[in-house]
Amino acid sequence: MTPTASAASLLHVACQDLHAGKAMQAERLPALADAAGRELAGLIREEAARAEAQAGRLAGTGLDTAGPANLWMAGILDDAARDARSHQPGRLRDIALIGALRKAKAAEIVSSETAIALAGELGNAALAAAVAAHRAEEIASDRALRRLLLSSTGHGGAMRG
Repeated sequence: MTPTASAASLLHVACQDLHAGKAMQAERLPALADAAGRELAGLIREEAARAEAQAGRLAGTGLDTAGPANLWMAGILDDAARDARSHQPGRLRDIALIGALRKAKAAEIVSSETAIALAGELGNAALAAAVAAHRAEEIASDRALRRLLLSSTGHGGAMRG
């Protein structure tokens, strides 16, 4: 493998990674929805559909999005699948799944910020805007998952720290 030596190459790698993560979520999240409680299952199904749409939008940017598997997303989804198998159905399983999904959101937000910064540096405003829209969707999704976590654990609407 040739080392990445330019901002343009790094942006390309970042977009391939984001696309691979989105494609993987679109494929694997429906099984997690099947293991979740009703409210969480609905959020997960929405997330799978959003991931598929985001992967399509990234592919539509004109960048070559074919690349290696997204290792961090694979690890997070593997952990979530393990949680689905190893916890009794119900509240505790849902809490574990929410935690895993929020890890994915955090990784996507940070990865998106890297791509946005690189696209901005390179003057690719269209790509920066597209990835920024994905980032905003991830933040909104994380907030919905956080609200469900708080309601599932009796924290109502507030958590300190």
